[in-house]
Amino acid sequence: MTCKNMISVCMAFILSLSSYAQIDRNLDNSYSVNQQNVNYDLQLRDYYKLITEPSLMKRGKAKVYKNEFLEAIQFPVGGIGTGCIQFDGKARPRFWQIFNNMTHDHIPNSFFAVRVESDQGNYVRALQTQKVNEFQEMAKLEASSAFPFLSYHFMDDIPIDVKMDVFNPFIPTDLKNSEIPAVFYRFTFENTSDDSVEVSLLASQQNAVGFSQIPKIVDGDSFAERYEKSLEREPVLGNSSNYYGGNINQVFHNDKSISLLMEGSFPASDEHFGQMALLMLKDQDGEQIQGTAGWEDSSELHDFFSKTGAVEEKRKTRKSKDGKSWSGALSNKFTLQLGEKKTIYMALVWYFPNGLNGGHLDNWDAWGKGKWQGVGNNYANHWKNMNDLTSYVVENYQWLMEKSEQFSNSFYNTNIPYWLVERIGNQLNILKSRTIFHDKRGYVGLWEGCGSGDGSCAGNCNHVWHYAQAHARLFPELAKKIKEQSFSAIKDDGQVPYRQPAGSPAFDGQCGDIIGAYREYLLSTNKKWLVNQYPMIKKAMNYLVEKHDADKDGWLSDSPKHTTYDASMTGNPSFLSSLYLAALKSSARMALVCGDEKQSNEWDTIAANSAKLQNERLWNGEYFIQEPGAKRATDYENGCMSDQLLGLWWADQIGIKDLYPDYRAYSAFRAIMNYNFKSNLLNHVQLARKFAKPEEAGIVVASWPNKDRTSYASGYSDEVWTSFEYTVGASLIKYGRINEAFALLKAGYKRYDGRLKTGYKTNNGWGNFGFSGNPFGDDECGQFYSRALSCWSVLLAIQGFEYNGPEGKIGFHPKWKEDDFCSFFSTTEAWGTFTQKMEGNIQETRLALDFGNLLLNQFHTNKLFTGNVKNVSVMLNGEEIGFKLLQSDELTIQFDSFLNLSEGDHLEIYFK
Repeated sequence: MTCKNMISVCMAFILSLSSYAQIDRNLDNSYSVNQQNVNYDLQLRDYYKLITEPSLMKRGKAKVYKNEFLEAIQFPVGGIGTGCIQFDGKARPRFWQIFNNMTHDHIPNSFFAVRVESDQGNYVRALQTQKVNEFQEMAKLEASSAFPFLSYHFMDDIPIDVKMDVFNPFIPTDLKNSEIPAVFYRFTFENTSDDSVEVSLLASQQNAVGFSQIPKIVDGDSFAERYEKSLEREPVLGNSSNYYGGNINQVFHNDKSISLLMEGSFPASDEHFGQMALLMLKDQDGEQIQGTAGWEDSSELHDFFSKTGAVEEKRKTRKSKDGKSWSGALSNKFTLQLGEKKTIYMALVWYFPNGLNGGHLDNWDAWGKGKWQGVGNNYANHWKNMNDLTSYVVENYQWLMEKSEQFSNSFYNTNIPYWLVERIGNQLNILKSRTIFHDKRGYVGLWEGCGSGDGSCAGNCNHVWHYAQAHARLFPELAKKIKEQSFSAIKDDGQVPYRQPAGSPAFDGQCGDIIGAYREYLLSTNKKWLVNQYPMIKKAMNYLVEKHDADKDGWLSDSPKHTTYDASMTGNPSFLSSLYLAALKSSARMALVCGDEKQSNEWDTIAANSAKLQNERLWNGEYFIQEPGAKRATDYENGCMSDQLLGLWWADQIGIKDLYPDYRAYSAFRAIMNYNFKSNLLNHVQLARKFAKPEEAGIVVASWPNKDRTSYASGYSDEVWTSFEYTVGASLIKYGRINEAFALLKAGYKRYDGRLKTGYKTNNGWGNFGFSGNPFGDDECGQFYSRALSCWSVLLAIQGFEYNGPEGKIGFHPKWKEDDFCSFFSTTEAWGTFTQKMEGNIQETRLALDFGNLLLNQFHTNKLFTGNVKNVSVMLNGEEIGFKLLQSDELTIQFDSFLNLSEGDHLEIYFK
């Protein structure tokens, strides 16, 4: 088959699926990838270069984005589930998604500017690198990020140094304070001249109440087309829009702040009711702060600011005419002496309590017929009105910023290579994107990702979201809500819809929900949550047994099983069988906790049989394969799947051991690297969707080393999915293959490096937007794709982290520099820093708590020295406490009584 014919056949296959590839089909299109021209010697040479690259192992420094590395930046700033504003590499608030929308529209007249008056002259610049009306742009900027902060450093021929940080509070385990609908700003000005200077900051903001009426864009044959339509339509020009009218702005002063309040004419109960507020905090240190409720002419605004360093005071506007709104502004003027610095704090806050979220427009929610949607926003439950919200922000601004900064410092101040910490941290931006909404009922709505115009794949899809780990580890309360929603939709026979509210089950997604429930139990303080959910968990597990393993021998039946590959697999693919095994073992443990010993024993027996049969029948001597059913579906058979041991990946994160012999698992992950990781893609045809450039490295879904590719393999087989970089990378780390793991993970880091990559359009447009390269959220079916939250498994693997909240047990077995290790960790209600090092013949471990409370009964870690343990001492805040040494080979400490650690406490253990 020629390459041209092969592509045509593949495209016909992909187009045979529905637009969102949600329909289960048996596939019968035959094709094979032409690899005849591959120079394997060159591939091996390039692979060797990647795994021996010196920077892989070095600590390094934070990445600074500049020049072409700024072009692809889309950094979402907002609370979890509140909507966001995406900031770009020019420091523009480029895309406004605070109105329960997902369109890529811009709000004009919303910008910052600085004026500097000195002996050298009078300078006025917009704080971005694109001109705004009459305000000239800064010459250039550099950007850096330590989540949740994005920092811009501006450069121009002016006598001051200017920096702007944008962020939203992110405080792990504190969901309320991580759900504030706002962008926080921190401006730092430093006098770099030889004399004193007068500096003024201008903040202009358009009242965009009414913008929520702008329609979604759901027509177009691809995300790229919808995105381009968003850019083309320009629904607001100046202060004019068909959706504006009756808007009012007011300026308010108090002792702590000045605010520009922006309102519309909608009744408080209306879907489109909303308010916005621009806040500037006061520090009473020689400031001259003013506000204008409305300006109409940009040239007049520029001229007045240029001459006076202020805005013309105006406390209130009249109601705007139909088709019109107001832009208001705040200013702050102050003097900087030689070498002096000043910081100004601001926030833009929004309050749209009644808007609709979810699939209410296109009625696409996988058989729910449009019923998957959320009314309103959860933040309205925390703050009853805009005054309540703005008062909270002003009163708590410093604490919210300091705690967010403390998390950021704790997370990034590790000795793990900086590029890898960035790679993990960058994906946390997905939590800030429109991939998540949180409605007034408390319902957490999960898209698979962000589309262009609307979301990408609705319904809290469990066969995608079960890969996600970061949200659960950082916000266990959020993960429990999500799991409760999954089980609340369970059907009488135990099916868990893979898309809510009324879909059919996906085998992998249902296993993932069950395994995830055990994770949620471990991330609890007691068993109460699990006891409440156990009846549904039991029903869900027994559905899988009765439907697919009726004789309970651990071997799955021939019947088709729907999967995340948007089609079914038959028989026993190790991908699904490993998840089944992990679900059985998780369920058995949960049954014991809930006092259901009989059921626990039954599941344990099935699991033991399953492990035995899988090892006998799915192991081909090098990796794990599939034994299909008699009637084929989307089967891979002898293929090497990157997901082949996904159940083992899951088990490693929750302390479940002995699914497969270590030597076989080790071999399987080596095979995945040998066959599926491409040091470049020059000779690989990416079908159906393209997520990497030919010269880049990446890992593909599947390969057939023995040249026996099935004619009905998944159409996704040749795609590069970043999620495997995290899942396979974490598993390689477990087995000590650090170089290979880091090379795999750095491939994604290099692809998403800030440079704008174009040319991704294919006949199937439901991948990226036709471009890629944004470091702050990976692509798959749309942007900010949730599967990339599997990144957290990499950190857990590096730490060798184990935690059981109800039993008060915590452990670390570092795989990276175990004799000199430092890393962030999080638990049910707390987070902080773990360090471990050898000083002479003494092994010192230390837990320092930065936030929350942690109940501890037992601590364990790996022994770094040979010989017997001669002496142990345990100190809490510098004072010795009682303990027992339970194990000396794996160092296990049992405290005499439960420790209740709180913020600021530090536990130190010395082994000799």
